[in-house]
Amino acid sequence: MINSIILAAALLLNGEWKLDYFPQPDEGAVRTLAAVPSAAKSVKATVPGNCELDLVNAGLLPPMEIGRNTALLRPYEAYQWLYTKRFDWTGEKSRAVLRFEGIDTLADIFLNGEKIGETDNMFIAHRFNVTGKLKRGENVLQVLIRSVMCDAQYQVLGELGGTMAGGMDGEPYRKAGSMGGWDIFPRVFASGLWREVAIDIEKPVRLRESAWILTNLDRRGRRANYKVHFRFEAPFATMDKAKVRVSLSRNGKLAAEVETGCAGYHPTIGLELKNAQLWWPAGMGESALYDGRIELLGEDGKVLAEKCEKIGVRTVELVRDDIYGKERPGQFLFKINGEPCYVRGSNWVPLDQFHSRDTQWMRSTLEMFSDLNCNMVRVWGGGVYEPDEFFDYCDAHGIMVWQDFMTGCSMFPQGDEYARATEKEVREVVLRFRNRASLVLWSGNNENDGAPSWALGKKLWPDPNLDRNSRQTIPNVIREFDVTRPYLPSSPYFSPDVFKGLAKPSEDHLWGERAYYKVPYYTNSPCWFASEMGYHGCPNRASLEKMMTKGKVYPWVNPPPFVKDAGRSISRGIPELTWNDEWVFKASDWRCGGFGQRRNSLMTNQIRLMFGGVDTDFDTFIEQSQVIQAEAMKTFVELFRSDKFRKKNGLIWWNVRDGWPQISDAVVDYYGGKKKAYYAIRQVQQNQLVCVRDDHRVLAVNDTLEPVKGHVTITDKASGKVVFEKDYSVAANGLSELGTVPFSGQGVFSIDWTVGGEKGHNHFLYGDIPFDWKVIRPLLYP
Repeated sequence: MINSIILAAALLLNGEWKLDYFPQPDEGAVRTLAAVPSAAKSVKATVPGNCELDLVNAGLLPPMEIGRNTALLRPYEAYQWLYTKRFDWTGEKSRAVLRFEGIDTLADIFLNGEKIGETDNMFIAHRFNVTGKLKRGENVLQVLIRSVMCDAQYQVLGELGGTMAGGMDGEPYRKAGSMGGWDIFPRVFASGLWREVAIDIEKPVRLRESAWILTNLDRRGRRANYKVHFRFEAPFATMDKAKVRVSLSRNGKLAAEVETGCAGYHPTIGLELKNAQLWWPAGMGESALYDGRIELLGEDGKVLAEKCEKIGVRTVELVRDDIYGKERPGQFLFKINGEPCYVRGSNWVPLDQFHSRDTQWMRSTLEMFSDLNCNMVRVWGGGVYEPDEFFDYCDAHGIMVWQDFMTGCSMFPQGDEYARATEKEVREVVLRFRNRASLVLWSGNNENDGAPSWALGKKLWPDPNLDRNSRQTIPNVIREFDVTRPYLPSSPYFSPDVFKGLAKPSEDHLWGERAYYKVPYYTNSPCWFASEMGYHGCPNRASLEKMMTKGKVYPWVNPPPFVKDAGRSISRGIPELTWNDEWVFKASDWRCGGFGQRRNSLMTNQIRLMFGGVDTDFDTFIEQSQVIQAEAMKTFVELFRSDKFRKKNGLIWWNVRDGWPQISDAVVDYYGGKKKAYYAIRQVQQNQLVCVRDDHRVLAVNDTLEPVKGHVTITDKASGKVVFEKDYSVAANGLSELGTVPFSGQGVFSIDWTVGGEKGHNHFLYGDIPFDWKVIRPLLYP
């Protein structure tokens, strides 16, 4: 994105800083530089960075990724941190703005000893006008961060929260919920300057927010009409002499342009684009992007200010209705450019528990989404808002973005102060990303509608439709600043009728009992769309050896060589084997009551159900766990795709990559190790798919906008016998039933097809559990 508000390259203040740290006084936080204790300790700091990592780099703490080392951070939750940066200033007289892209979280800002501002939100950028405050020569910038955990004791909270995110202490603060501990992250209440720090030099004439509003799209006539709205700042006399030029170009060629006079600081310009090339999600067509340029011209025709953004010509609609029964079966369907769009997606969690390191994993993780042929990513509401680079990739590669706002699994404060903080945050986020072609949905939160019932029970469960944040504050901002994009109050959303028991949600999170992956809970779910659905799988041995200390890599304490099927229900969560303390910690054991034991036992229970018992040979256990996860995830994708547009419209499974060395549902671990499920999912998320279901039906799916013809052969792998062969066709964006295939007993089919000269492959494991591992293993994932 180009924005010529900035006169010259920003003076980056990244790199080495000094970091002083000390326990926050019991009588209250230090808020002035003079009160910083003389006995405070010091280390070198790196910005962007996190304070805790600076202690690791200084040799004062061990690497946090290994074993139970994050528990060592508990005392530092009550510390204060003073960052200091000395820098030279050359004395420009232009407007200077000090910009922090991310401060975590409560901080006082000082320039040359003078307090210039404070912050209380880690999610958004903070800017301070320092014109006239900078000295020629050396300047000193200091950031004094105080403890969120200590501050929490002074907060008066209601009775509705405290279900996730480390209890209620973190809820009043705009800080990543996953830091308090989640089932995918350990408790790490980190602090720091976690994103870029810079001083921007701004021109006298500045272009600010812009909105490219697609008011009409004639897909057949290939015409698109825009209203382009923006704001600029300039001396008043500039308006009467200035002109505005708005244009769209593609591949260096001008496609549309309008030039007109400027009568105010908030112009709105109409623009018509002919022969429009549309933006489509991956698999449906090209993800065409235009260079949208806004220029403010002086009376001599010279450009005073300009702003350039990537614009995708597309419409988005969410067709949604609750499920009432046969007469009103409900709906949850995305339409892009008027075309129904089946969603193949995955959830996005923070890429590191220390968010200053997120960006180093971003490109490789996004490339996995493309490799898996995902056309949607759901940015989960327990993390952070991702930077422009994230949306740049999604725009260019046709990956739609479902964007949660950053609250999850609780009921957050309902008062005026929190509402004002929410409004400010949401407005900043919406204004920053509203022109992104890839962004197709705003979602108010993650699971907040149902979360209070987990803590209070169904009888005391408060109506989520009275929630001030998701039903008033957030949608009011979106209604004002983003008129073309749909909004979902919560995921899953419990409308008034769903809350009253009169209907069921059409979009849901399918976790259930984590039992055998073909139980009715999964196979007969009434929802049209699942935005979370996953299955545990053990990481690769090489990754386990990195995340555990040497003596704790083997998981169990005094196990027998083989644990037979004891007939226990997975829903009871009764551990059959005792896991060592590091495996429990990596589960993550942030709650009392043996949570880590039970969560790890998901794997042994799933193996027991599938193969009749648990072999405690370590490598066998790893392989069996990964095979079951692969079969489960593959089956989930097939269940949904094989009912495309009839009963199901999309699945956003959980999840591609771990953000920490954990035992989890991710199909790629923190170190980049791909589990077998990764390859299984890639196999069944191709644009063309042929699959077999347990009712013997053979189905072919086509997610492209062109009809296809193909040929399929299904072979029994054990005998080599061809059991089904057929030429077939599938309509554009369609589904075809090809017939049925006979099978009995247990076995594996190889499914091979050719469409347009390209080959595809799948397999189908048939039969009732338990399977004989020694018989089935050579037929699966050879």
